[in-house]
Amino acid sequence: MSESFDVRKDCPIQRKAMGAYVASLLEDLLPPMRVAARGCGYAITVHGSLCRDIDLVAVPWASNAQKPEVLVDRLLGVIAGTLGRACTIGKWSDRPHGRRSLTIITPGDAEIDLSIMPLVGKGEE
Repeated sequence: MSESFDVRKDCPIQRKAMGAYVASLLEDLLPPMRVAARGCGYAITVHGSLCRDIDLVAVPWASNAQKPEVLVDRLLGVIAGTLGRACTIGKWSDRPHGRRSLTIITPGDAEIDLSIMPLVGKGEE
């Protein structure tokens, strides 16, 4: 038997619709998320195809950048304030170069994969 069919990956119409939804969502969420991140000492950038999800990278930018958990709480507040709710699933995943990642779930089946670069010099290398 062949591999299982995943409508989010294997259906061109669904993939196009999800891409449009993700782009619209990003347009609404990114500006206030960047303001919240700046308040925590981080800069946020977008990477990836934006076809199925939103891939964000948070980089400590100020010398007084707060712990990643504070940033995540602020970003969840922004998302929930805009969309009504948001939550993280799973635990932190370790990534190359000390980066850690977490998945945020939003209404409408959109996922935000958030990677956070480590705080250097604050015991989180």
